[in-house]
Amino acid sequence: MTEEIIYIADHRCHLVTGEEEPRCVLVKPLGSFERRCLTEECGMIGERAAVPFAMAAFEVEEMDRFRQEDENTFDFVTKDLVPALRDRFGRRPLVLGGYSLGGLFALWCSTRTDAFEAVAACSPSLWVEWWSGYGAAHPSLAQYIYLSVGDTEEKTRKMPFSLMGDSLRAQHERNLRHVGHERCTLEWNEGGHFNEIELRKAKGFAWCISKILNG
Repeated sequence: MTEEIIYIADHRCHLVTGEEEPRCVLVKPLGSFERRCLTEECGMIGERAAVPFAMAAFEVEEMDRFRQEDENTFDFVTKDLVPALRDRFGRRPLVLGGYSLGGLFALWCSTRTDAFEAVAACSPSLWVEWWSGYGAAHPSLAQYIYLSVGDTEEKTRKMPFSLMGDSLRAQHERNLRHVGHERCTLEWNEGGHFNEIELRKAKGFAWCISKILNG
């Protein structure tokens, strides 16, 4: 796959494409710790999805993905990035995903726009104070919802990671009620919050692609 840097509304974006026309377009916020592993992650997705796709990853600073009131990034995604991707790729299904704070941002965005057919929230930071009430009142508008968490994240004494398990279980129960068993999942991965991050994201995006294309 080939990675190119493009600018959309003054935002620096990494566009990863293959030789074939994509059947899905993946979208995600890209923190500084993820940038050097982007092509590796896309390779892992390709191995699991086995269909051509494109990824558009837009650079953010960590705090940009933390605040509930971050309207600027939300507006960029919905008013600038999505239309630009439609212009380039047509009406391909869109998947929004992210890890940790990026996973929280992706899930939050999916409660406010139906532009994305699926959302992959991997170890999302649902421990933030405002999420419990917000998540209960605002279901995701995506058709398919993937959640994942490490199986030792809740076993640590360190806050806020010790809250991860219960937060994800509660969100998964909401998803089950809203979209049903066939359209959502909660996957438990081995290890803590910082284990095999690229692999975990790849598994989430591949699950979303499979559900969108195969039902």
